[in-house]
Amino acid sequence: EESCSLKEILKPLENSLSSEVVCYNITRRNVWDGTVRAMSRPNFSPTKQMDIKFTDNEGISEGAVDLGGPKHEFLRLVLEYIRDHSGMFEGPQGKKFLLAVLPALKGNSYFYAGQLMAMSIIHGGPPPQFLSPVPSEALICGPDKVIVSAEDVANEEIRSQIILVSC
Repeated sequence: EESCSLKEILKPLENSLSSEVVCYNITRRNVWDGTVRAMSRPNFSPTKQMDIKFTDNEGISEGAVDLGGPKHEFLRLVLEYIRDHSGMFEGPQGKKFLLAVLPALKGNSYFYAGQLMAMSIIHGGPPPQFLSPVPSEALICGPDKVIVSAEDVANEEIRSQIILVSC
């Protein structure tokens, strides 16, 4: 039987964490843009250690040394942005589904969001607990292993049409 454990899938990444460091200068008010800029740099690698420096709007550092606290805060903030403000997900808390949003597709936001979710797990940050179990299982085990019911559909109009057709 195939294993469908997220930990097992990400274990090779966790084992490949480098001692090299990438510095992120992040403005709390604009966490997503700063993150995308950092991930777009040539020296970026998801396996490098993260040194997070929060800055104000003028680029002046808050002065905290990253011994884990700023990194955890950064990962929490970026996952919160992905969940609540990116427009890439819909549905209630803990049961969010992906939406197809053209600007997010064109801007590679889905790739960045997926990479950041994995990075949060392997770098000791909070897990992305906002996804519905259905897409989570599809991502981990493969879409052919998932059974979806009408109740799993977040969009009320589509859900009611599915129920209507299935009767």
